[in-house]
Amino acid sequence: MSAGPGAGGRRGGGGGSGEGGGPDSAADLICGRCGRGCRARVLDRHLWCADCVVAARGEAGRVGWMCGAVMAVLLAAWIYFVQQPSAMLLGGWIGAVLATFWLGARAGRELTYGVLRFRHRPR
Repeated sequence: MSAGPGAGGRRGGGGGSGEGGGPDSAADLICGRCGRGCRARVLDRHLWCADCVVAARGEAGRVGWMCGAVMAVLLAAWIYFVQQPSAMLLGGWIGAVLATFWLGARAGRELTYGVLRFRHRPR
């Protein structure tokens, strides 16, 4: 009737040693981006170490801000040269340019991060 204390011991998440490797195996897997040997619990689901994730987020952030700036400059040029705004609506146009800068930066950051993750995915 009762399963006993040893039932389900291989089901996962047990203590100490994983399947096939003990606590001695310091380099179970390698990082998919930098190639350093890491323990499996340190890597994320795309097999990247924490340092590579931080570095990729930083790079994506820089590219994202540049994308947002380019989009805002293009919109501001279009507004100035094509729309020729009056002084009465100037605050609304400035708000539109700032919103474009912010949203363009966020979209650029996420797209860049996705591309970085896709290019260095595990095979």
